[in-house]
Amino acid sequence: MPKSGVSRGARRNRRSAGWAALPNDLEGQIEEICRDMAVQVKRMRQPQEQTDELRTTLREWAGRSGADPHLTTD
Repeated sequence: MPKSGVSRGARRNRRSAGWAALPNDLEGQIEEICRDMAVQVKRMRQPQEQTDELRTTLREWAGRSGADPHLTTD
């Protein structure tokens, strides 16, 4: 038995109201994720910079001492 147009229309209106809020909610979540990712990238950048500085310092030290920086002691 087919459903009446009234019930179909009422259901569509309820769904439309929910769908209208969904993009706003998603946009807010996406913005929050972007902020979190920016913080994580900043946190990762600092140890990378420190590692680069340490690597440069070790190479300079190895060059002054005459040590071969490619040799390792086991």
